[in-house]
Amino acid sequence: MAGPGYLLPPHRTWSQFGLSLVELLISIVLALLLSSGMVAAYLESKRNYMFDEQQARLQENGRYAMTLLKREFAMAGFFGTALSTVDIVPEAVATDCSDSNWALDASTSLDLVNNYTGEAAPTTQGEVVFTCLDGADIQPLTDLVAIKRTAGAPSFSDGVPAIGLTPSTGEQWYLRMTDYVEPSWQKLRPLDLYDFGGTGSPLAFWEASAKIFYIRRYSDSTDLSDPVPTLCAETLVGQHMGTRCLVEGVENIQIEFGTDSDGDGVANRYVAAPLKAELRRAVSVRIHLLLRSIQPIPGYRDDRVYHLGQELVAAPQDAFLRRVFSTTVNLRNQRLPLG
Repeated sequence: MAGPGYLLPPHRTWSQFGLSLVELLISIVLALLLSSGMVAAYLESKRNYMFDEQQARLQENGRYAMTLLKREFAMAGFFGTALSTVDIVPEAVATDCSDSNWALDASTSLDLVNNYTGEAAPTTQGEVVFTCLDGADIQPLTDLVAIKRTAGAPSFSDGVPAIGLTPSTGEQWYLRMTDYVEPSWQKLRPLDLYDFGGTGSPLAFWEASAKIFYIRRYSDSTDLSDPVPTLCAETLVGQHMGTRCLVEGVENIQIEFGTDSDGDGVANRYVAAPLKAELRRAVSVRIHLLLRSIQPIPGYRDDRVYHLGQELVAAPQDAFLRRVFSTTVNLRNQRLPLG
C-alpha cells in the first residue's frame, strides 16, 4: 500500500492513442499527391489513346477518299465503247442539276468550280450553274468537281446480264450500244435487261454516272452543334440527282488540271482555274485533300500552314489533327476525240 503523500499514476487506456493533427494533415497531403499523380497518368494515357485513334481514323479516311477520287478521275469521259461523244444526244432526267440536260450531256465529262465563295449558285468554269446545290451547305473556299462517265463494265453484253446484276425494278439510265456504234441513252429497269436474250446479241448497256463532288460543312443535318466537314457527291440515282455523303473529316479539296498545249499528251502546266477550252485539253489532274480528325485533342493546338498545291490554308489554331493527301491522276479518256 502506498504511503502518505504518494500519488498513483493515472490510468492509461491504449485505445485512446491516435494521429495528431499534424500527422493527419501530412497524410491527407500525401494522399492528394498520390491521387493527382494517378489522375494525371490516366488523363495522359487517355489523351495518347485519343491521339492515336484519331490519327489512325484520319489516315484511313484520307486513303479512302483519295482512292475514290482517283478512280473517278481515271474514268472521267469513259462512255462504254464509244470513241466519240458527238453522236450521244443528251436526255432529260426527272431532277437534273441545271436548267439544261446536264446529267446526260456526254460532251462535257469534266468541269470545275474553283474556290467557291458561297455568294451565289455554284457556277463552273464551263459556265454551268448547279441549281441542285445549296451554297449555304458548301464549305467556303473549296473546289467542286463534276465528273460524268459510264460504269467500267457493261450491265448487259453479248446477250447476257452482268454477273451480280440486281434485278431491281427502279429505273436507271444506260448508254445503249449496238455493235460498238450508235450510242444513245435509254431508260430501263435492271430487271428489263434480263429480257434482252440470245448469245451473240449486238446490244450492250452501260450504266450512266454523273457526280458533283464537294465539301459539305456538316455530316449530320440533325446535329449542327459540332459540324464535321464531309466529302459528299450529288449523284445521278435512277431518275434524280441526290446527295450521298462519302467520307467524314474532309475539310478542303483543291484540284489542278494539267493542260496539254502542244498535243503530245503531256501536261505543260497545271492550272487551278482552267478555262473551258483548257479543260478539254486536260490530260492529268492533281488532287489535294486536307483532312482533319473527327474529335479535338485536349491540349493540342494546330498552328501549321497547309499547302494544297497552289493554295495556302492558314493555321486553324484549334485542337484538331490535320494531314494533306495529294496525288496525280492521268485522264486517259480525255485524249479521245470529244466531237
